[in-house]
Amino acid sequence: MTYDATEALDELFADTSADDDADTGDDSSAGQAVTARTEAILDGPALSESVDAVLRLAKELPSLDDVREVADGDLSELTELEQLQKDQTEKVMSTAVAAGNAALWVVAQCLERAAKGKWWRRTHTTLGSYCEEKIGRSPVYARQLRNNAPLALETAERTGTVPHPSHVKETRRTEKRHGRDAAITLYEIVRDVSAELGEKPTAASLAAVHVRLPSELPTVPEQQRAVIEETARRTLGMDSASIQAPTFESESNETASIQAPSGEGIARAGSAGADESDGDDIEDAEIVPDHIATLKDALRQLKALDRMVTRDVFVKAAAEPEEGDDYAAVREAILRKATSIRNKALHAPMGRPGAVSDSAR
Repeated sequence: MTYDATEALDELFADTSADDDADTGDDSSAGQAVTARTEAILDGPALSESVDAVLRLAKELPSLDDVREVADGDLSELTELEQLQKDQTEKVMSTAVAAGNAALWVVAQCLERAAKGKWWRRTHTTLGSYCEEKIGRSPVYARQLRNNAPLALETAERTGTVPHPSHVKETRRTEKRHGRDAAITLYEIVRDVSAELGEKPTAASLAAVHVRLPSELPTVPEQQRAVIEETARRTLGMDSASIQAPTFESESNETASIQAPSGEGIARAGSAGADESDGDDIEDAEIVPDHIATLKDALRQLKALDRMVTRDVFVKAAAEPEEGDDYAAVREAILRKATSIRNKALHAPMGRPGAVSDSAR
């Protein structure tokens, strides 16, 4: 909580006004006492007390000695105690992260005042060198922090969430194009849709939604919000078209497909070869970069899963009455995960021009 000296000062001056009616006989000493008390109040808590307030969070953590060490490869369910310890730890972690983000925007406000008053003019040659000494970060970082602070602070006030600097860097693009209301709405919706997916908002997800917004947004707030939400859900894979169940035409899922969201084009580079051949026939080059090897391995595993998860598996799983709740949850999770992978591929770079024709030679 931000330190506020108002109440303490009110009490101080209430005390002194009451004393005004009495003859103290020593006006100078009384004035000095008031001055000293006023300065102490305005100084606020000592810096060590502020640091201690944050460090006290660690006292809420479970004792490390009480945490059971688990061997590598152990995928057993968490015990009731472990789940309690996990929840307790993650609560402290979230609080500490939020406090850290909030502190950065306070730093930004401090730098804004120092820049306006040029308070560095007698001790430093530039504002940049002042920032480097005072906050230990580059002048470029300090400038970005100052520029993004107004949006960050209003986002925190209106959404109840303190945004990370990398998130505000992306929503600033939206602010420049569509205004502050749209930027804050985008942040809030991406946060909420990500939570529905069991994920957290990232700079990448905010940027992906931003670039898919229409060039012009409605001026009516409700309509503007509806357009941003529709764009976010489509981009993040939560619209009805992208999560509907595929149509099965045989025991195999070879012909099943999930339709691309409206307005999105499927990446063409390399798609024909991957779609037309269903065998695990991707030939490894003698030297394959790790990243492309990872993608090829993922494709092999996806093909194996596609063969394993047939229509019959879904039908029989759905027919088991005792597993009804689990079946619905698992089916929905499969759709979300499949959509997530698909969206990553859709949003990935197309590759260098001519790559497909070169490889075909």
